[in-house]
Amino acid sequence: MAPFVIALYVVVLVLMLLVLLSAVVFLTPFVLPMFGRGAPYVPSGRRTTERMLDLGELKPGERMVDLGSGDGRIVIAAAQRGAQAHGVEINPWLICFSRMRARWTGVGTRASFRCGSLWAEPLGAYDVVTVYGLGPIMGKLERKLEAELKPGARVVSHAFHFPHWLPVKENDGVFLYVMKNGRP
Repeated sequence: MAPFVIALYVVVLVLMLLVLLSAVVFLTPFVLPMFGRGAPYVPSGRRTTERMLDLGELKPGERMVDLGSGDGRIVIAAAQRGAQAHGVEINPWLICFSRMRARWTGVGTRASFRCGSLWAEPLGAYDVVTVYGLGPIMGKLERKLEAELKPGARVVSHAFHFPHWLPVKENDGVFLYVMKNGRP
């Protein structure tokens, strides 16, 4: 085989390995949360975001947290309503994007984002908690919310129910729960 052909094979092989490595590095943070730690990144539409904040009756000055905040759209919309909004997201790429979006939209002082697990986030200080979690995590999350949220705190879930709670209100796949003495 000619040296040129061998060199071409080596270049193609190296390029294929670089593409594979890039895919692993950039896609892992989007896929990893599905394996028992949370949910995959699925952006909420504008109407769903507004429905979640409306159903949660979010008021200016209240503190809210979005567990698994993705690209930050719920946090930013909450900050635009005057809330002190916080997002917790395990994907560092989405955290960077969320912070940039918050600055671009002018709510950087009312919207903050932390890269980390929703399981490590203390929730006792929040008035409203929003979540789009898959069914398998909802039981564990239910116990965490019961243990940490104060009476009157509102939990808004998109698409998935908590296994032992009955929603106070429901609007097109968005569910509202209000905490009373450790349970809704």
